Amino acid sequence: MKVTELDAEEVNKRLCMSCGWKKRSIFWDLPYCSSNMIRHNLDVMHIEKNVFDNVFNTVLNVDGKTKDNPKARQEVVKYCNRPELARNPDGSYPKAAYTIDKNEKKVLFDWLEGVKFPDGYVSNMSRCLDTDKFKLLGMKSHDCHVFMQRLLPISFRELLPSNVWKALTELSLFFKDLTSIVLRKVDLERLEVHIPQILCKLERIFPSGFFNSMEHLPVHLPYEARITGPVQYRWMYPFERYLRTLKNMIGNKASVEGSICEAYLMAESTQFFSHYFEPHVMSRHHNVSRNDNGGVMKDDE
Repeated sequence: MKVTELDAEEVNKRLCMSCGWKKRSIFWDLPYCSSNMIRHNLDVMHIEKNVFDNVFNTVLNVDGKTKDNPKARQEVVKYCNRPELARNPDGSYPKAAYTIDKNEKKVLFDWLEGVKFPDGYVSNMSRCLDTDKFKLLGMKSHDCHVFMQRLLPISFRELLPSNVWKALTELSLFFKDLTSIVLRKVDLERLEVHIPQILCKLERIFPSGFFNSMEHLPVHLPYEARITGPVQYRWMYPFERYLRTLKNMIGNKASVEGSICEAYLMAESTQFFSHYFEPHVMSRHHNVSRNDNGGVMKDDE
């Protein structure tokens, strides 16, 4: 029953004794909720970023962020029967096959510092490198997206064992195929079958603490893409970019909403009036491109 109905608390208390649920979502009051095929849209942007953070921080064994800790090693030895990860007699733990040492980290960071991308493709990756502690700082979601799909199979190719590298490469290709602009039903059905196999391979490599709720969400992504279409219409990238545009409009922090409204109306008005200017007049409608080479306009010839 609804919480606003009479005797709802007593009725719901009796129902929760049999079904195990204490509260009922208000969305079930909608007539189409029971037949809705996608009740909760998963955000691919944050899922991909969190998966990449877990993989990268665990492979590089970043302090405080890695999933390879003493508690995880004890659970692996106890439940998974992997004696190669057990504690040594002196109290230390052996190096795992899914981690890289300091020299390999230096090779990786030297390579990342020299990687070049097209203009506007990704932020300057060299600014995100902490060469002292060998970790990434200030990585945006889109930077993790590019690293996960473009750099991950290349960066760890010569640094990790073959079985570890192949599993991570399959995970990278999964996200690359999932975020493709053109999706075919056959490919999505293949991804839907393939992603549980990829996670099983990772479970045989990484410790149990590596697999939180975020690592299991990719199982549902191919089905959602098959029902709702390409992820470009559902993930958070366009909304995050527009929110940044609105935040940049704030001029008076005492009246945030009013400041955004005034700046939005001003931008919309100038955009409308710029259509009436001559082609040689630089305006919001006739703006110079970002990579203008200073060429001669046709009117000046």
